Amino acid sequence: MIELIKSLDTQLFLLLNSWNCPAMDTFFYYATNRFVWIPLYVLLLIMVVKKLKTNAWKMMLMIVVLIVCSDQVSVLIKDNVKRYRPCHNLKIQEKVHKVNNKCGGKYGFVSSHATNTMALFVFLVLSVFRKERLIVGILTFYVLLVSYSRIYLGVHYPGDIIGGWLLGLLIAVILFSLLKRSIHGLTAIK
Repeated sequence: MIELIKSLDTQLFLLLNSWNCPAMDTFFYYATNRFVWIPLYVLLLIMVVKKLKTNAWKMMLMIVVLIVCSDQVSVLIKDNVKRYRPCHNLKIQEKVHKVNNKCGGKYGFVSSHATNTMALFVFLVLSVFRKERLIVGILTFYVLLVSYSRIYLGVHYPGDIIGGWLLGLLIAVILFSLLKRSIHGLTAIK
C-alpha cells in the first residue's frame, strides 16, 4: 500500500513539475522566498496590532513560538523519515525540472514551507481573522502559492506538501487552544 501511495505521489509530482516555462521559473523562484512575503507579514502585523491593541505583543510572541515549533518539528520529521526530495531521487532525478540548479537538503518529507505557511494561516484565522474574508482569501492564496512553488521547483512531492499542511494544522490548533486557555482578554478570540 505504501509503495502504491509513493508511486502515485511520484506520478502526480512529475505531472505538476512538468508544467513549467522560463518566465514561470523566475516567478516561482521568488514566490518560495520568505523575504518576498515581508509586505504581507507587515500588513498582518499592522492588522493584528489594530485589532488587539495592547494584547498584540502576546499574539506576536505566540506567532514566533508557532513558527519555531512548526519549523523545528518539520525538520525533525524530515531527519527521521529520510524520504529523498524528488531532485535527489536517483530514479527520477533526470526528469525533475529544477530552477537555478537548486535542490535543498537531502530529505523532503514533510515540507517546512508547507508546514509553516499552513500553521500561520490556521493560527491567524482561528485567533484574529476568522470573520475577515479578504484576509482569509489572501492567506489561502499565500499557502497555496508557496506550497505549489515547492513542487514547481522540484524540491517536494505533493505528499510532502499535504503532510506539511496536516502538521501545520495540528500545531496551529494545539497552540491556539493553549492561547485560548491561557490568555484572557483577547477580544478577537472567541
